[in-house]
Amino acid sequence: MLIELGIPLLAAIFFEINALIIAAMIVGFVTHQLTALWDTTFASHKRSNTPIEQQVHSFLELMPLMAMVIVIILNWPQFLSLWGLGSGPARYELALKREPLPWTYVAAFLFAVLLFEVLPYMEEFVRGLRSRKRA
Repeated sequence: MLIELGIPLLAAIFFEINALIIAAMIVGFVTHQLTALWDTTFASHKRSNTPIEQQVHSFLELMPLMAMVIVIILNWPQFLSLWGLGSGPARYELALKREPLPWTYVAAFLFAVLLFEVLPYMEEFVRGLRSRKRA
């Protein structure tokens, strides 16, 4: 699931936002939601899902949606062109940002992803492996 959202997110950080990046975001988001639904369905038969856990996951699902909506709003003509609407043509090329984001922003963001996404995932993964060995 991290990859499903990570690829479009990194693309939005480093490349110009166009129809291709917006399409990647939409595909990543839909794929992420389908994986989350499958994961929840699978987990609900294996263990208890507390209301707090469900609430946390519900909140976490809103963050990529809101990020995608903000990107779409800020790049509305390219979003419309993705569907064959609007006045301009859809652009599907990968072009590095003309004005890159400040390196401090990118570094802080990537550090936050490592701290709040990758490390907790790895801890849960290791905990799952240990649990499997005990069973």
